[in-house]
Amino acid sequence: MVKKLFDEIVTIRENRRVNAKYRKLVFVSPELSRHVLPGQFLHVKINQGRDPYLRRPFSYYRAQKNTVEILYEVLGHGTDVLSRKKKGDSLKIMGPLGNNFKIDLKGKKRILVGGGIGVPPLVHLAERFPSDYLLMGTKSSAEVLPGNELKRVKAKILYATEDGSIGAKGFVTAPLEKIIKKENPQDLFIQTCGPKPMMLAVMAMARRYGVRGEASWDEAMACGVGACLGCMVETTEGLKRACVDGPVFNFEELVGR
Repeated sequence: MVKKLFDEIVTIRENRRVNAKYRKLVFVSPELSRHVLPGQFLHVKINQGRDPYLRRPFSYYRAQKNTVEILYEVLGHGTDVLSRKKKGDSLKIMGPLGNNFKIDLKGKKRILVGGGIGVPPLVHLAERFPSDYLLMGTKSSAEVLPGNELKRVKAKILYATEDGSIGAKGFVTAPLEKIIKKENPQDLFIQTCGPKPMMLAVMAMARRYGVRGEASWDEAMACGVGACLGCMVETTEGLKRACVDGPVFNFEELVGR
C-alpha cells in the first residue's frame, strides 16, 4: 500500500525549552498527525528562503488529536534558527516519512533503549503501545525529561547517567544487561534509538545474549524521499536508504556495523 505523504505549511503553537538540553515544538495539522506510527519522521523546512537551504529531519515525539510534537536539541545553525521561531510563525513540513518500529512483538517483552535525542520516538512508542521497560541514558540529571513529559508512558522507566546524578551510574547498557540476565533472552525484543556508539553497544550486547531487536539508524538526509541517495546505510543486504528503507532496521541487517 502506498503511504499518503503531505507537505504543508503549519503554524507553530508552542516552541519552548523543556529542560537544560531539549526544546519542544508543537503545531496543529490533521494530515501530518494522521496514521502516524512511532519511528516515523518529519522533514522540516525551517525558513522559506535559502538559509538554511536543506530541510531537517525530526522524529515524531507525539501525534494525537490533530496535534504534532517534536523534541529537539540545538546542535547547529538549522536548529538554532528553529529555536528562535515563535508562536504564530510558520514552517513547511513534509511527512510522515520512513518506516516504523515493530508494533506486534508476538508475546515478547518490549525493551526500549534510548539516549540523547533518540529518546523522543521511544516515548512515542511507550505512550501508545504497552512496553515492559524504557531505559534512558544521559550525561546527567539535567538532561532527563521532566515527569510531566513521561506521565503517559506505559513502561517501567529506568535511568542511567554518566555522572550518577540519577539512576545507575554509567552507560545505559548496564541496566540493560541486568534485565537480560534476569529474563529469558529469547522472550525479549529490544528497540533502540540514540547516538550510534550507544546503539552499537546495545546491538553487541544483544548478539552476545541472543536477543533480537531493531534500531532507528539514520544518516544525514537532504531530500527525505529516497531521491538524492545521500543517507545510505550499509546493511548485510547492501546499501539501503535510511529515509525510505529505514530509519528502522533489524539488528541482523546492521550486524556488520
